Amino acid sequence: MVFYSFLVVNFRNKFLFFMNILLPVVFIILFGAVFGKQESGLSVGYFSDRPLSFEAAGWQELENIPDNDEIEKSSFDAIVVAREGKIDVYIKSALFENSYDLEAFKLKYASANRTSIINVKAHQITIGKNLSDLEYIMIGVISISLLSVGLNAGVNIYTDYVRYGLFKRLATTPISASNLLISSVGANIITGLISSFLVILTSKILFKADIVIPPSRVPIYILVVISSVLLNLALGALIGLSFRKAAKGVAQLLYTLFIFFSGVYFPIEFMPKSYRIVSYITTPRYVHMLFQKVYDIDVLSNTAFFILVTSFTLLGFIVGSYSIKLHLKQR
Repeated sequence: MVFYSFLVVNFRNKFLFFMNILLPVVFIILFGAVFGKQESGLSVGYFSDRPLSFEAAGWQELENIPDNDEIEKSSFDAIVVAREGKIDVYIKSALFENSYDLEAFKLKYASANRTSIINVKAHQITIGKNLSDLEYIMIGVISISLLSVGLNAGVNIYTDYVRYGLFKRLATTPISASNLLISSVGANIITGLISSFLVILTSKILFKADIVIPPSRVPIYILVVISSVLLNLALGALIGLSFRKAAKGVAQLLYTLFIFFSGVYFPIEFMPKSYRIVSYITTPRYVHMLFQKVYDIDVLSNTAFFILVTSFTLLGFIVGSYSIKLHLKQR
């Protein structure tokens, strides 16, 4: 019953519903409208051992033949190497196909070599999923939405609920602090899952962003949502305990700062060097890294991933439990 009450509040409270559900969708539409237009073409790097002037959208000439390590680390969707009368195509993106541009390049290279017989061999490069700029931002929207869910939950427990006498009433009931915490956390985890699912669904339908989570990785996705909500709930709880009546204002200030300085909407490299250090103390930065791991992007080792998930989960439960016990005793 307590769990249901917390869940209903997240959808009946207009402010919470807007911040947790509607605002992430608005961000998706805004960022998708801007960055989605930049995702229309593929990028291809090519090398030719003969003088060759080839112009096609997204194709860029390479000065040297890249080795395997350079191919894997490059940002190209495919790399074409033409030498000694044959063409090797190293495919890094599933979006790359044997397109008209590749056929045009083949004909151009054949003409340069004065031969009509050119052997084209495709090589699939398996390096995990590459995030486009649009997909990077979409995952950033999910990270910010979970910041909103957890942060507002933590602040509301220790501001609105105290103001309206919730803890005073609960102190006269047999309900325990742990039961209250689990109910609140459970309701906000469900809210976080709904919010992130809407972001994924909207980005897929409107902008064809490839951030649909494979079924085999859904358990990891749920684990990341749980730990992320708990991490941000702990932050909200600390703000509520420290600033009391001013907690909501401080939370909104932090929310705004985190949007700009966490690097989840734009890579940290875009920021001035003097500001980059700020990103290391923002929770969305680490949530974004955890979500990249969900998509099998090698930004964290498996050990680091589980250390972060475990630490965030424990931190949320410890801080949340302490805060609730403190308020129950005071009221």
